[in-house]
Amino acid sequence: MSLEQQIVGVCVGCALVLGIRAIFLPNKRWRVIIPAAGLSLLAIYELAMDHWEKTVSAPIRLDLFVEIPLIVLFMLCGALALVFSGQRRNSNTNGRSL
Repeated sequence: MSLEQQIVGVCVGCALVLGIRAIFLPNKRWRVIIPAAGLSLLAIYELAMDHWEKTVSAPIRLDLFVEIPLIVLFMLCGALALVFSGQRRNSNTNGRSL
């Protein structure tokens, strides 16, 4: 399995997990949808570049220097959104039990 195929697999897998989580969130879905959409777009871009790479004689993929950090950034934002989306704040009691 090549690096490009692994990138597409990771992007699609994480986008699916974030998309499924967005379905079950009652509010603030955009925190999860934005990283899912970004990862989906990066997967589509990588598939297009993989097809283009086969049509040229000497492809130099310098775009991977931008693409891989973007994937890490979207995955980190998605993971943080997953962690903080499950927490509920009770602002009425200000941390005190009644």
